Amino acid sequence: MFVRCWVIYVLFLHLIDKVSLQVSGFVGDSVLLPCSYQDRELKPEDINVFWRYNESKNVYDIEKGNPSTNKQDAMFKGRIKSFLSWHENGNFSLILSNLMVTDAGQFSCDIPGVKKEFKLTLHVKAHPTTTSTTASNPKSTSDTSSSSMKTQPEGIATFLTVVLAFFLLHYICVLY
Repeated sequence: MFVRCWVIYVLFLHLIDKVSLQVSGFVGDSVLLPCSYQDRELKPEDINVFWRYNESKNVYDIEKGNPSTNKQDAMFKGRIKSFLSWHENGNFSLILSNLMVTDAGQFSCDIPGVKKEFKLTLHVKAHPTTTSTTASNPKSTSDTSSSSMKTQPEGIATFLTVVLAFFLLHYICVLY
């Protein structure tokens, strides 16, 4: 029984690893594209990270601990910010500024040395229009908060489903 539960756990963890993250932002704003690896400490010379857009365009590379924009696609030139001090802690997140509608798509962060790849889907929306103040509507409906920091309902539902499935699986394996 232990072996069967162990195999189920491994399969479940493999499925969790493939869940894609959803990130949203507004045209003209900036958004954080998260990518981190905390399982073990990486030496600077072992840090190789490759960011790609829609599996083909080069967004940003870190080779042997050094950032490289030599092969960066023109659509990302001057719009990507990474923090070297984050790299030593395993955080390879990027900030993409001046969002454009054409930035919407899938981003991947590949860390080949540890066989990890993180995928996320970026959604870019136009800023909501503000309602002019009138006698019948004295309040402005302008929302100045950045949507990149808001939690997406779909992401919460996926997370809760995964957590519930994990605990249910654990409960079944413990009982039998």
